[in-house]
Amino acid sequence: MILKQGTPLICARRNFTECEQCILNLLRQYLMQTDENTIEFKKEQQKLTQLKQVFDSMGLLVVTPEGQLQLMTQRGEQLLKQYFPPCTPHSLPEPLQHWLNHQISLFTSKDKVPCPCLQLRIEQAGKQLLVSLINCLFEEQYLLLLEEQKLQSLSIASLELLGLIPREAEVLFWVAKDKSNVAIAKVLNCSKGTVQKHLEHIYEKLDVQTRTAAVVVALKRYRS
Repeated sequence: MILKQGTPLICARRNFTECEQCILNLLRQYLMQTDENTIEFKKEQQKLTQLKQVFDSMGLLVVTPEGQLQLMTQRGEQLLKQYFPPCTPHSLPEPLQHWLNHQISLFTSKDKVPCPCLQLRIEQAGKQLLVSLINCLFEEQYLLLLEEQKLQSLSIASLELLGLIPREAEVLFWVAKDKSNVAIAKVLNCSKGTVQKHLEHIYEKLDVQTRTAAVVVALKRYRS
């Protein structure tokens, strides 16, 4: 039997009745449609496979308000294990659950205008985890998006963006490197008193009183 689009069904036997010929033609159309459907099905399968690969590469969690995990991508599971201590299976780690409870309370409160959800940030080994809450999906379930980013270290140029003059930025840069005033003075080829004076200006501009506080504020503003 040979099937060819646009032509009747051809078989070794030639003396078909009209009814048999009709059946064979219908069969030809059915088989051709099946072939077309198979091709389209394979294309859709490829699309779904690609979509699943993209989906799995994202850190996504679907959770209930009580912190029960309903769905978790491979990347989401990996980030949970990397940034949080072991916890009860199928449940959120306790620190993440506390954050989730607070965020849910912000946009479900009836006493005030809902507040935008704030990201949870956790730093670890030169990287940071950002956790974002997406509003209720359905039946009291929430979507958490977990993203890992590489932390950029402070630079003199970035410190100038905080309103510091170049020399103040240089001083704070070396303070962040845990150098003493004496060591900074040697690096910048100036006196210890000059370094102290620059620090006083830095404290005033950043509204702090200590070296450590100045570095902390600079990091927060730089990464916000």
